Amino acid sequence: MLGLGKAAVVMAAAGILPCEAVCAADCLTDWGMAGQIVRRENLITVEEVSRSLASDGVGVLVKTTLCRSESGYFYRLVIRAPTGRLITTVMTAKSR
Repeated sequence: MLGLGKAAVVMAAAGILPCEAVCAADCLTDWGMAGQIVRRENLITVEEVSRSLASDGVGVLVKTTLCRSESGYFYRLVIRAPTGRLITTVMTAKSR
């Protein structure tokens, strides 16, 4: 998938997909507005995503953008892997 061995398996299990797998219809740059959507739609929070990535050994969350496609909300993520490599990917933001 992403050529990262264990990290790729963990990311796939967590619902993270390569960026090419999802096309964004709309991404928000204003986190005030994005935060309102996260609360209103009961989406996974960025804090939860960050903690999960770190605890699973996938890496450290560097940047997050909330986007929406026809299939629902998702996060565009930039993750610093334990090797130092930056990975750009997407993860569903489905309700908990």
